[in-house]
Amino acid sequence: MKVLVAVNRGPSTRKVLEFGARLAEQTSGTLQVLHVISDEEREAREQVPGQSRYVDVMMDEAKRDLTTKLTEVGVADAADTVMVRVGQPVAEIEKVVAEVEHDVLVIGMRRRSRVGKFLLGSDLQQVLLVSKHPVVAVPTDDLT
Repeated sequence: MKVLVAVNRGPSTRKVLEFGARLAEQTSGTLQVLHVISDEEREAREQVPGQSRYVDVMMDEAKRDLTTKLTEVGVADAADTVMVRVGQPVAEIEKVVAEVEHDVLVIGMRRRSRVGKFLLGSDLQQVLLVSKHPVVAVPTDDLT
């Protein structure tokens, strides 16, 4: 089974990576990790003086961070597993799923108020609505 794990770099990243790594291992499959630097994040960070190609720095930083986290959860060849893209997260996730023909997409899910969902939407909700592939939503809130 080809498993794609789409993550942000927040506090819940490790939990989602662990789930995706276990799923790939249990199915004798392959694992790929995707992080999308949103256009908004890129534009905000490019305002920092002294960096002409800050997006390259951001992409390298994200790849290093996720490679380290994957190594911590026991994934061999972690550096070859990580992809970093720039754009709108939902669109980039769907592009990668189509390009690499993954069998399942793993993505984190956090609780939001109804007003928050209404006003801000949800990347998970959009992925669920547009995905032609199975999606596993991993709860990232501490439910204890």
